[in-house]
Amino acid sequence: MNNLLLSAVIATSFLSGQVNAAESDSPFAISILTAMETYEDSPDSSLSKGLGVSVIWDDLRYDNTYQLDKNYFRVRGTYYYEQDSEKYDEDRYRNSMDMKLHYQRPFMNINNNANHTLSFVGRYEGHYNSQQLEEFEQLAIAGLGLNNRYGEVDYYDLGLTLGLAYSEEEKDDDWPREHLGISEDELNRKGYGYYFSWTNRYTFGHSGVQLGIDYSRYDGLWGYKDGKSYTFNRLNMSVVVPLADNNNLLHFITQYIDRESEQDLIGFDDVLYRVAVEYVHYF
Repeated sequence: MNNLLLSAVIATSFLSGQVNAAESDSPFAISILTAMETYEDSPDSSLSKGLGVSVIWDDLRYDNTYQLDKNYFRVRGTYYYEQDSEKYDEDRYRNSMDMKLHYQRPFMNINNNANHTLSFVGRYEGHYNSQQLEEFEQLAIAGLGLNNRYGEVDYYDLGLTLGLAYSEEEKDDDWPREHLGISEDELNRKGYGYYFSWTNRYTFGHSGVQLGIDYSRYDGLWGYKDGKSYTFNRLNMSVVVPLADNNNLLHFITQYIDRESEQDLIGFDDVLYRVAVEYVHYF
Protein backbone atom coordinates (compact mmCIF):
# COMPACT_ATOMS: atom_id res chain seq x y z
CA MET A 1 0.00 0.00 0.00
CA ASN A 2 2.92 2.35 0.70
CA ASN A 3 4.13 1.93 -2.88
CA LEU A 4 0.65 2.77 -4.20
CA LEU A 5 0.46 5.90 -2.07
CA LEU A 6 3.95 6.97 -3.17
CA SER A 7 2.98 6.55 -6.83
CA ALA A 8 -0.14 8.67 -6.31
CA VAL A 9 1.85 11.42 -4.59
CA ILE A 10 4.45 11.51 -7.38
CA ALA A 11 1.78 11.68 -10.07
CA THR A 12 -0.10 14.36 -8.15
CA SER A 13 3.02 16.48 -7.82
CA PHE A 14 3.75 16.16 -11.54
CA LEU A 15 0.25 17.20 -12.59
CA SER A 16 0.16 20.08 -10.12
CA GLY A 17 3.36 21.41 -11.62
CA GLN A 18 1.72 21.67 -15.03
CA VAL A 19 -1.17 23.83 -13.81
CA ASN A 20 -1.68 27.38 -14.97
CA ALA A 21 -2.33 29.91 -12.24
CA ALA A 22 -5.49 31.02 -14.05
CA GLU A 23 -8.58 28.86 -13.59
CA SER A 24 -10.47 27.48 -16.57
CA ASP A 25 -14.02 26.28 -17.14
CA SER A 26 -13.01 23.12 -18.98
CA PRO A 27 -15.23 20.11 -18.20
CA PHE A 28 -12.40 17.66 -19.02
CA ALA A 29 -10.37 16.18 -16.16
CA ILE A 30 -8.33 13.18 -15.11
CA SER A 31 -7.93 11.76 -11.64
CA ILE A 32 -5.67 9.40 -9.73
CA LEU A 33 -7.08 7.54 -6.75
CA THR A 34 -5.96 5.01 -4.18
CA ALA A 35 -8.53 3.01 -2.22
CA MET A 36 -9.23 0.15 0.16
CA GLU A 37 -12.38 -1.97 0.48
CA THR A 38 -13.49 -4.82 2.68
CA TYR A 39 -16.56 -6.78 3.74
CA GLU A 40 -17.72 -6.31 7.32
CA ASP A 41 -18.09 -10.05 7.99
CA SER A 42 -14.95 -11.10 6.13
CA PRO A 43 -12.17 -8.54 6.69
CA ASP A 44 -9.30 -11.05 6.59
CA SER A 45 -10.21 -12.62 3.24
CA SER A 46 -11.69 -9.64 1.44
CA LEU A 47 -9.43 -6.67 2.25
CA SER A 48 -8.42 -5.14 -1.08
CA LYS A 49 -6.07 -2.25 -1.86
CA GLY A 50 -5.51 -0.64 -5.24
CA LEU A 51 -4.77 2.29 -7.49
CA GLY A 52 -6.99 3.75 -10.22
CA VAL A 53 -7.07 6.30 -13.03
CA SER A 54 -10.24 8.09 -14.21
CA VAL A 55 -11.10 10.15 -17.28
CA ILE A 56 -13.85 12.68 -16.51
CA TRP A 57 -16.16 15.01 -18.44
CA ASP A 58 -18.20 17.18 -16.08
CA ASP A 59 -20.31 20.08 -17.38
CA LEU A 60 -21.35 21.04 -13.85
CA ARG A 61 -18.04 21.06 -11.90
CA TYR A 62 -18.15 20.50 -8.17
CA ASP A 63 -19.25 23.95 -6.85
CA ASN A 64 -21.72 25.08 -9.56
CA THR A 65 -25.48 24.71 -9.77
CA TYR A 66 -27.91 23.75 -12.55
CA GLN A 67 -29.28 26.42 -14.91
CA LEU A 68 -32.59 26.29 -16.77
CA ASP A 69 -32.74 24.74 -20.27
CA LYS A 70 -29.11 23.62 -20.40
CA ASN A 71 -27.87 20.09 -21.05
CA TYR A 72 -25.47 18.73 -18.44
CA PHE A 73 -23.35 15.64 -19.05
CA ARG A 74 -21.27 14.07 -16.33
CA VAL A 75 -19.22 11.11 -17.58
CA ARG A 76 -16.57 9.14 -15.75
CA GLY A 77 -14.60 6.07 -16.83
CA THR A 78 -12.24 4.39 -14.34
CA TYR A 79 -9.60 1.69 -14.62
CA TYR A 80 -8.62 0.21 -11.27
CA TYR A 81 -5.82 -2.22 -10.38
CA GLU A 82 -5.82 -4.10 -7.07
CA GLN A 83 -2.70 -5.00 -5.15
CA ASP A 84 -4.67 -7.59 -3.16
CA SER A 85 -7.77 -9.19 -4.60
CA GLU A 86 -10.34 -11.62 -3.16
CA LYS A 87 -8.32 -14.41 -1.50
CA TYR A 88 -10.90 -17.18 -1.82
CA ASP A 89 -11.93 -16.56 -5.44
CA GLU A 90 -9.48 -18.22 -7.83
CA ASP A 91 -10.98 -16.48 -10.88
CA ARG A 92 -10.74 -13.03 -9.35
CA TYR A 93 -8.90 -10.60 -11.64
CA ARG A 94 -6.81 -7.77 -10.24
CA ASN A 95 -8.09 -5.17 -12.70
CA SER A 96 -11.58 -3.72 -12.96
CA MET A 97 -13.43 -1.04 -14.92
CA ASP A 98 -16.22 1.34 -14.05
CA MET A 99 -18.36 3.63 -16.27
CA LYS A 100 -20.84 6.27 -15.08
CA LEU A 101 -22.96 8.53 -17.29
CA HIS A 102 -25.29 11.17 -15.86
CA TYR A 103 -27.49 13.41 -18.02
CA GLN A 104 -29.62 16.21 -16.59
CA ARG A 105 -31.69 18.97 -18.19
CA PRO A 106 -33.57 21.46 -15.97
CA PHE A 107 -36.89 22.34 -17.60
CA MET A 108 -38.60 24.38 -14.89
CA ASN A 109 -37.75 26.86 -12.16
CA ILE A 110 -39.76 26.51 -8.97
CA ASN A 111 -41.44 29.74 -7.78
CA ASN A 112 -39.43 31.65 -10.44
CA ASN A 113 -36.26 31.04 -8.43
CA ALA A 114 -33.23 30.23 -10.58
CA ASN A 115 -31.65 28.30 -7.70
CA HIS A 116 -34.56 25.84 -7.50
CA THR A 117 -34.97 23.62 -10.57
CA LEU A 118 -36.88 20.55 -11.70
CA SER A 119 -35.03 18.39 -14.22
CA PHE A 120 -35.21 15.35 -16.40
CA VAL A 121 -32.54 12.87 -15.27
CA GLY A 122 -31.00 9.93 -17.09
CA ARG A 123 -28.25 7.85 -15.51
CA TYR A 124 -26.23 4.74 -16.30
CA GLU A 125 -23.73 2.86 -14.14
CA GLY A 126 -21.74 -0.12 -15.37
CA HIS A 127 -19.17 -2.08 -13.35
CA TYR A 128 -16.99 -4.91 -14.61
CA ASN A 129 -15.21 -7.08 -12.03
CA SER A 130 -16.18 -4.50 -9.42
CA GLN A 131 -17.15 -4.61 -5.74
CA GLN A 132 -15.17 -7.83 -5.35
CA LEU A 133 -17.94 -10.41 -5.84
CA GLU A 134 -19.58 -8.83 -8.88
CA GLU A 135 -18.45 -10.09 -12.28
CA PHE A 136 -20.65 -7.56 -14.06
CA GLU A 137 -23.28 -5.10 -12.91
CA GLN A 138 -25.28 -2.34 -14.60
CA LEU A 139 -28.03 0.06 -13.60
CA ALA A 140 -30.02 2.36 -15.93
CA ILE A 141 -32.29 5.07 -14.50
CA ALA A 142 -34.81 7.55 -15.94
CA GLY A 143 -36.65 10.00 -13.72
CA LEU A 144 -37.03 13.50 -12.31
CA GLY A 145 -34.59 15.51 -10.23
CA LEU A 146 -35.17 18.40 -7.83
CA ASN A 147 -32.18 20.65 -7.07
CA ASN A 148 -32.17 23.53 -4.60
CA ARG A 149 -29.36 25.92 -3.63
CA TYR A 150 -29.46 27.99 -0.46
CA GLY A 151 -27.07 30.73 0.64
CA GLU A 152 -25.05 33.53 -0.94
CA VAL A 153 -21.46 33.16 0.35
CA ASP A 154 -21.56 29.64 1.76
CA TYR A 155 -23.77 27.29 -0.27
CA TYR A 156 -25.97 24.37 0.69
CA ASP A 157 -27.10 22.27 -2.28
CA LEU A 158 -29.91 19.75 -1.88
CA GLY A 159 -30.73 17.23 -4.62
CA LEU A 160 -33.49 14.63 -4.84
CA THR A 161 -33.97 12.11 -7.66
CA LEU A 162 -36.81 9.63 -8.12
CA GLY A 163 -36.99 7.31 -11.11
CA LEU A 164 -37.64 3.94 -12.68
CA ALA A 165 -34.63 1.69 -13.14
CA TYR A 166 -33.38 -1.48 -14.79
CA SER A 167 -30.75 -3.52 -12.95
CA GLU A 168 -28.63 -6.48 -14.02
CA GLU A 169 -25.91 -8.23 -12.04
CA GLU A 170 -23.81 -11.30 -12.71
CA LYS A 171 -21.97 -13.03 -9.88
CA ASP A 172 -19.04 -15.42 -10.26
CA ASP A 173 -18.12 -16.30 -6.69
CA ASP A 174 -16.52 -19.60 -5.69
CA TRP A 175 -18.18 -20.00 -2.28
CA PRO A 176 -21.88 -20.43 -3.22
CA ARG A 177 -20.98 -22.56 -6.27
CA GLU A 178 -18.58 -24.91 -4.49
CA HIS A 179 -20.12 -25.11 -1.02
CA LEU A 180 -23.83 -24.43 -1.60
CA GLY A 181 -24.26 -25.96 -5.05
CA ILE A 182 -25.71 -22.76 -6.52
CA SER A 183 -25.06 -22.33 -10.25
CA GLU A 184 -24.04 -19.08 -11.93
CA ASP A 185 -27.53 -18.78 -13.47
CA GLU A 186 -29.02 -18.91 -9.97
CA LEU A 187 -26.54 -16.32 -8.75
CA ASN A 188 -27.38 -13.86 -11.55
CA ARG A 189 -30.44 -11.64 -11.55
CA LYS A 190 -32.02 -8.85 -13.58
CA GLY A 191 -35.23 -6.87 -13.39
CA TYR A 192 -36.88 -3.51 -12.79
CA GLY A 193 -37.55 -1.31 -9.80
CA TYR A 194 -37.51 2.14 -8.25
CA TYR A 195 -34.47 4.34 -7.69
CA PHE A 196 -34.15 7.13 -5.12
CA SER A 197 -31.20 9.40 -4.33
CA TRP A 198 -30.68 12.21 -1.83
CA THR A 199 -27.60 14.43 -2.15
CA ASN A 200 -26.32 17.10 0.22
CA ARG A 201 -23.42 19.50 -0.39
CA TYR A 202 -22.18 22.32 1.81
CA THR A 203 -19.51 24.56 0.23
CA PHE A 204 -17.56 27.16 2.18
CA GLY A 205 -17.38 30.20 -0.08
CA HIS A 206 -14.00 31.60 1.00
CA SER A 207 -11.99 28.36 1.02
CA GLY A 208 -13.99 26.33 -1.52
CA VAL A 209 -13.94 23.30 0.80
CA GLN A 210 -17.02 21.15 0.28
CA LEU A 211 -18.63 18.59 2.59
CA GLY A 212 -20.93 16.02 1.04
CA ILE A 213 -23.21 13.17 2.04
CA ASP A 214 -25.27 11.14 -0.46
CA TYR A 215 -27.73 8.30 -0.08
CA SER A 216 -29.18 6.18 -2.89
CA ARG A 217 -31.44 3.13 -2.96
CA TYR A 218 -32.61 0.71 -5.63
CA ASP A 219 -35.61 -1.55 -4.99
CA GLY A 220 -36.02 -4.35 -7.52
CA LEU A 221 -39.75 -4.93 -7.40
CA TRP A 222 -40.84 -6.50 -10.69
CA GLY A 223 -39.66 -8.39 -13.75
CA TYR A 224 -37.37 -10.73 -11.78
CA LYS A 225 -37.68 -14.39 -12.76
CA ASP A 226 -38.20 -17.26 -10.32
CA GLY A 227 -39.08 -15.01 -7.42
CA LYS A 228 -35.68 -13.30 -7.38
CA SER A 229 -35.12 -9.78 -6.06
CA TYR A 230 -32.32 -7.29 -5.54
CA THR A 231 -32.04 -4.19 -3.35
CA PHE A 232 -29.12 -1.97 -2.51
CA ASN A 233 -28.49 0.94 -0.17
CA ARG A 234 -25.43 3.11 -0.78
CA LEU A 235 -24.11 5.88 1.48
CA ASN A 236 -21.25 8.17 0.42
CA MET A 237 -19.47 10.76 2.56
CA SER A 238 -16.87 13.07 1.07
CA VAL A 239 -14.69 16.12 1.56
CA VAL A 240 -13.41 18.15 -1.42
CA VAL A 241 -10.41 20.43 -0.88
CA PRO A 242 -9.21 22.78 -3.66
CA LEU A 243 -5.42 22.81 -4.12
CA ALA A 244 -4.36 26.33 -5.18
CA ASP A 245 -7.48 26.69 -7.40
CA ASN A 246 -10.66 24.90 -8.46
CA ASN A 247 -8.86 23.07 -11.27
CA ASN A 248 -6.98 20.93 -8.75
CA LEU A 249 -9.07 19.09 -6.18
CA LEU A 250 -8.34 16.56 -3.46
CA HIS A 251 -11.20 14.20 -2.54
CA PHE A 252 -11.51 12.14 0.64
CA ILE A 253 -14.26 9.54 0.25
CA THR A 254 -15.89 6.87 2.41
CA GLN A 255 -18.60 4.55 1.10
CA TYR A 256 -20.99 2.04 2.63
CA ILE A 257 -22.87 -0.43 0.38
CA ASP A 258 -25.53 -2.83 1.68
CA ARG A 259 -26.93 -5.31 -0.87
CA GLU A 260 -29.81 -7.71 -0.30
CA SER A 261 -31.37 -10.50 -2.34
CA GLU A 262 -34.08 -13.10 -1.79
CA GLN A 263 -31.54 -15.60 -0.43
CA ASP A 264 -28.19 -15.50 1.34
CA LEU A 265 -25.76 -16.40 -1.44
CA ILE A 266 -22.38 -15.84 0.19
CA GLY A 267 -22.82 -16.91 3.80
CA PHE A 268 -22.68 -13.48 5.43
CA ASP A 269 -24.19 -10.01 5.24
CA ASP A 270 -23.35 -8.36 1.91
CA VAL A 271 -22.03 -5.12 3.43
CA LEU A 272 -19.04 -3.47 1.79
CA TYR A 273 -16.93 -0.60 3.12
CA ARG A 274 -14.64 1.59 1.00
CA VAL A 275 -12.26 4.46 1.69
CA ALA A 276 -10.42 6.41 -1.00
CA VAL A 277 -8.23 9.45 -1.63
CA GLU A 278 -8.40 11.03 -5.08
CA TYR A 279 -6.62 13.88 -6.86
CA VAL A 280 -8.57 15.52 -9.74
CA HIS A 281 -7.06 17.89 -12.31
CA TYR A 282 -9.23 19.88 -14.76
CA PHE A 283 -7.52 21.02 -17.97
